[in-house]
Amino acid sequence: MMSGGRYHQTKEGGSFHTDSPQWKKVPDFIGMCCINPAKKGGESKFVSVYSVHNKMLKKHKHFLEMLYEKFYFDKRRGEYEPDKPLTSVKPIFAYNGNQLKCRYIRDYLNDGHKIENIPLSKEQIEALDIFDKIIHDENLAITYDLRQNDMVFFNNDRVMHGRTSFEDFEDIEKKRLMIRAWIKFE
Repeated sequence: MMSGGRYHQTKEGGSFHTDSPQWKKVPDFIGMCCINPAKKGGESKFVSVYSVHNKMLKKHKHFLEMLYEKFYFDKRRGEYEPDKPLTSVKPIFAYNGNQLKCRYIRDYLNDGHKIENIPLSKEQIEALDIFDKIIHDENLAITYDLRQNDMVFFNNDRVMHGRTSFEDFEDIEKKRLMIRAWIKFE
């Protein structure tokens, strides 16, 4: 991903993430509808937050506990407004009642700590690196190639998503087009 940018505006693949982890009220569900698929690539990838959490609990409990601590997330991604906070402070994992919730985009987190001039500790970086390694485990991920008129909906607190890089058509009418919906209950 590009520093300060949003990968959904590029042809680059995106790492697993939840949408809008920097917001106070994140979307509960994400919907995606494929109007036009890419010429090549652009497969959607999904991984269960519970699977990642449980794998860390089993093999890396100390580092998992660190992910319940607060981290700084870049809140504006280069779109700064005067007198508005540049970062938000959130844990990666949290429980709301008995439901596990996850907020994560590594680039937003790295940039948030840079903005606040509060470097991540060596242990925090190790915890995040382990987390990243687990979320990219192909044995945990589901890959789905959305075709024209396909739609998917998933819980933004419990499913991380990403996509592979893609090659697009030159013809504007055939270019990859995905419509995304953020659904919030409250």
